[in-house]
Amino acid sequence: MNPNKNSSGKVLVIFLVIFVILSLSLAGLAMFFLSKEKERRISTETALQQSVASAAKLEAKLQDAIKQGFLLQEKNKEADEKINGLLDELELQEGIREELKKENQALKEKFEKETKAKAELQEKLASNAEEAQRLPELEAQLQTEQGARRELEQKLSAAEERAKTLEEALAKMQQQGVESPAPVPVEAAPEAPQVEEPQQQETPVIKKESSGNKEEIQLEKIVVAPAKAAPEGRVVMVDTETEFVIVNLGANHGIKEEQVLAVSRGKDLLGEIKVTRVQPEMSAADFIPPLTSRQVRKDDSVVIK
Repeated sequence: MNPNKNSSGKVLVIFLVIFVILSLSLAGLAMFFLSKEKERRISTETALQQSVASAAKLEAKLQDAIKQGFLLQEKNKEADEKINGLLDELELQEGIREELKKENQALKEKFEKETKAKAELQEKLASNAEEAQRLPELEAQLQTEQGARRELEQKLSAAEERAKTLEEALAKMQQQGVESPAPVPVEAAPEAPQVEEPQQQETPVIKKESSGNKEEIQLEKIVVAPAKAAPEGRVVMVDTETEFVIVNLGANHGIKEEQVLAVSRGKDLLGEIKVTRVQPEMSAADFIPPLTSRQVRKDDSVVIK
């Protein structure tokens, strides 16, 4: 054999071996990178699917947010309408409040006038009471005057008889033709006072008039109507500022100051009020805690407790 051929054959074998090793290495590297690429692609697809799912969730949330925003806008519109309505009601209440203030002022002035008139009436009643107390004394004086009247009537009768006797004597003297002396003046008896007999009446008021020697005593009767039973009333006005209430029950219904009334609505008892001022047809009262003006409304029932 040729040694050169053996050498070249060995070199070729070595080259082939190296080539095979390199090919295997390259194939291994290719398989490694391919597996890595496959894993990366799988992870990328997984991440993409997750992103798609997240995007779907975000889109759903966005739709919910849009719906909520629309609902909030509708609610805002309703709230604006309610606010406008409340402002209108507030303006109306302010107007009503001003009217109530004016009405309250007028009622206060009327109450003051009624109070003044009541004080004057009480003074008159006190004066009448004093006159009523003097009634026994006046009755005794009347009996005395009646006795004096009887005495004067007796004197008058005697004076009339004396005058009649003198006239008869004068007539006889004229018939006999004798000059008659100057007639003796007959002293006229004082006229008996005319006393009007008192009527059988209740007489707390006494009137006495005098004219010359005449004296007239009149006993007048004051008719006091019996108090009516107080019916069920109602609330006609509630003042929340000064915390008082006006009801349609007054002195004509038997209501008095410091009297306690019960306020109810239907079958529910709301509380009690105390009368502070009384007029003939209405009264003003204060709330007795825990009852306040916020609990009472117009047309609530009121009865005497």
